Amino acid sequence: MNRTVTPLGTPRRATRALHTIAAVAALFCALPAMASPITFETQVPNALLNGESISEGGYEMLVLASPIAAELGLFGSFGAVANPKDPETCFAIGCPAGASGHFLAIINDGGVKFTRAGQQFQLGSLSLAFLPPISVPDGDYGLLQFSGIRGDGTVVSSTAAFPGQTGNGSFTFGSALIDQKFRNEVLTSLTVNACLFDGNGGCFNSLANPAQGKAQFALDNISFNAVPEPGSFLLVGLGIGAIGLTRRRSKASASTPATI
Repeated sequence: MNRTVTPLGTPRRATRALHTIAAVAALFCALPAMASPITFETQVPNALLNGESISEGGYEMLVLASPIAAELGLFGSFGAVANPKDPETCFAIGCPAGASGHFLAIINDGGVKFTRAGQQFQLGSLSLAFLPPISVPDGDYGLLQFSGIRGDGTVVSSTAAFPGQTGNGSFTFGSALIDQKFRNEVLTSLTVNACLFDGNGGCFNSLANPAQGKAQFALDNISFNAVPEPGSFLLVGLGIGAIGLTRRRSKASASTPATI
């Protein structure tokens, strides 16, 4: 007597399940991963010289000198991890309103360079504020500048406007409005500095046109998307292929009943 049964629980069915799990795992491994924001809460408040770096969340942050200091090979204080509850720090650099905790201050026309152990990443979001060395009126005073290096060595750039002032004249933190095209760029490094408007449609902070110590800014709550190495994307293709093969085999098995 012959009867047909569905071959449940066979080694072949278990193998197909393992293939599917492996394929899905490959897909997840190759997706960009967003780490926790860099908040600087683990950093000890302190002045930072150009050439010094701090690290958090797998990212290195190298403090850069102003264009003039870099040209002359000078060293000085171009950054600081600041505590907004410290009156001495806030008297010296003018802490922005709205700081949730420690933040990174870049002063004296300096900059900061972000890297991730030689690996690639995308800029997610950040909070920024203008740091005026002297009392300035609210309005258009400058921009935050982004300069990224792609894996092939080419340079891409973008800018973000600073938030304004509170009613009592204090500058305040706000979310950076970053161009989506720049946010989609896959980078090996990202340099951030500030420039000042010249009143003629330009924004300056260079060796030829220095900002005279007024291009200062603060950063906080920085998020990046870690991008897998190119070899990881091969796993995506293998994973998709494995899923497709598993589905085809599953359909073929379902249409061919076993006889006992």
